[in-house]
Amino acid sequence: MLASDFPWQCVPILSSGASPDMAASENLQWVHGFVHWQSRKPYRSPALPMLEAVADRLGPVRLLRVKANLTRPLDRHLEYGLHVDVRRPGASTGILYLNDNNGYTVFEDGRRVQSAENRFVVFDSSLRHTGASCTDAPYRLVLNLNWLNAEA
Repeated sequence: MLASDFPWQCVPILSSGASPDMAASENLQWVHGFVHWQSRKPYRSPALPMLEAVADRLGPVRLLRVKANLTRPLDRHLEYGLHVDVRRPGASTGILYLNDNNGYTVFEDGRRVQSAENRFVVFDSSLRHTGASCTDAPYRLVLNLNWLNAEA
């Protein structure tokens, strides 16, 4: 994903519900969508095979959305805003942290998960959470997966 020709798209981190302390220039991330829905049809990135081992370990019935998020460091930790990734009963969300940095994920109930390379956290997709910027690395890179374990 860090190759110079890997296709990233620069987009807002959150379109609504973003932290009021966030400047517009801080509400940016680079995203690669591996799996998502367009006009009621599934889109699968040509780069999806690079995630085959991760998907095989999950054993999902259906991948709903898979994307990589790369955010730049800031001079302070900024929590971007609580959200859910998908609103689908029975869906699971997983975050695979792809590099060590002092950013983190925080959940609505206050639990916090530090960004540590190869750490994988799984939770019910209805649980609100947010990412937080790092201050000590060139970037924070996570793989965000949403899937169904059974047909719902």
